Amino acid sequence: MTTVIDGKQVAASVIDAVKTATAALEKNTGVKTGLAVVIVGDDPASHTYVGAKGR
Repeated sequence: MTTVIDGKQVAASVIDAVKTATAALEKNTGVKTGLAVVIVGDDPASHTYVGAKGR
């Protein structure tokens, strides 16, 4: 049997769940979530990739 899923619908559901969880974390503990990137080495392509992700 084949099950067809809608990737956009699943992604939206995951994003909503994460938003709810992070809002609850901040409200209950005062902890604000964030994202950090660690670059190992000096590969110019890595710097370009990380710069693009920052936008």
